[in-house]
Amino acid sequence: MHVFGKAAESLLDELRAVMAAQCAVPVVRAAPARSSVPHPQSTDLELALKPALTERQFEHHVRLVHPRSGEGFEYDFWRPADGVALEVMGYRADDEIYKDILKFHVHAGTRVGVVLVPRYKWISSRRTDTNFAAALKALAFADSFMDVDALVAVAYDWEQAEAPASWRLVTVDGP
Repeated sequence: MHVFGKAAESLLDELRAVMAAQCAVPVVRAAPARSSVPHPQSTDLELALKPALTERQFEHHVRLVHPRSGEGFEYDFWRPADGVALEVMGYRADDEIYKDILKFHVHAGTRVGVVLVPRYKWISSRRTDTNFAAALKALAFADSFMDVDALVAVAYDWEQAEAPASWRLVTVDGP
């Protein structure tokens, strides 16, 4: 877990506990794989995390409005009580991270932005370290101008579970 800025240790402990609990529960990919890498999609992980996060007062798929344009956008998970937004990123995290950073920035109620980022990007069945490294670089740049208290990146990966077509979440500390 990488933290840019200052986040309450209780929040970081809570995030660690949610991720550790999820590591024990197999996740099944809902849609058929379009490539030779059949890992679950970010939406599969999002749905798997939903019970643990809603138990902790996070709301799922919260629709918000851009303060200037009036255009709508959405957080995967949002906890209004302390302003924590959580985005579950998928295999294109290296490109999509910027959109999430901007959402954290324009929403005045957001105090802490959390991104769950796949450790690797798979292209043509080849693994690259692009996702997590790119996310950390973007968050480090954003930390200097963000109107939030903290940005948190949690890297994850998948390992085959015992049940057929199911996977276990693995959290990792870095690239």
